[in-house]
Amino acid sequence: MNRDIQSALSAIQHYRPVDWEQIPDLGLYMDQVITFITRMYEPLYGEDIHGYLSPSMINNYVKSKLIPRPTGKKYSREQIALLTMIVALKQTSSMEDIRRMLTLQESETVEGMYAAFSRRFTGVIRSMCGGGEALPAPQTALDFAILASGYSAGCAAALKSEVQ
Repeated sequence: MNRDIQSALSAIQHYRPVDWEQIPDLGLYMDQVITFITRMYEPLYGEDIHGYLSPSMINNYVKSKLIPRPTGKKYSREQIALLTMIVALKQTSSMEDIRRMLTLQESETVEGMYAAFSRRFTGVIRSMCGGGEALPAPQTALDFAILASGYSAGCAAALKSEVQ
């Protein structure tokens, strides 16, 4: 691996999504949600993240029932977690595929799904950067999408290093 790409990847190797407990549970307005998610992904995607989530996108996700409607214009921890996963997954998956992957099974919770997503995504980034354990083989479509999304972030980092 060339030195510029190694340098770019080392900048993202310690990235991990925020823990469930760090997602605000007091209800955020749309602009606060966008700021929160943008700040969370900025270390990974840099300035490019600013086009990854907008009010119209969130409204479309609500209309298409990817996330539940806000309560009194405020978004809950569950909705923010879903949006966080959507932003990462939409780099490599269609909205219909994301809907299928994020549909909760009977005994599943958004918290559990988000925790699994965060572990897998963190593992992909660390493994890709050469600083983690070997990843377990993907078992679900969501596992493959997270893998692809992580490598998409690596590709973005590598392309930035080539431009500089």
